[in-house]
Amino acid sequence: SFLQVQLLTLLRLLGANNEEASEEMNDVLVQVATNTETSKNAGNAILYECVQTIMGIESEDGLRILAVNILGRFLLNRDNNIRYVALNTLAR
Repeated sequence: SFLQVQLLTLLRLLGANNEEASEEMNDVLVQVATNTETSKNAGNAILYECVQTIMGIESEDGLRILAVNILGRFLLNRDNNIRYVALNTLAR
């Protein structure tokens, strides 16, 4: 999971202000966002980085909606720390 978080961070750096690179990574981000297990903290960390990456690149509208839906699921979580992270991310 540490490696996945680092790769998502790298994708965010590569996709920032680069529409072509962002378009190439859209499918990968959808796969990560939809197939990551959220029952453990590592999965939530990966999803958080995925949301950060989606919001940090020139992503498609559908992908941004997916990111907001992930944050919505974070808000429904019983763990207050995860809720805080979602609220903090939405406030940006």
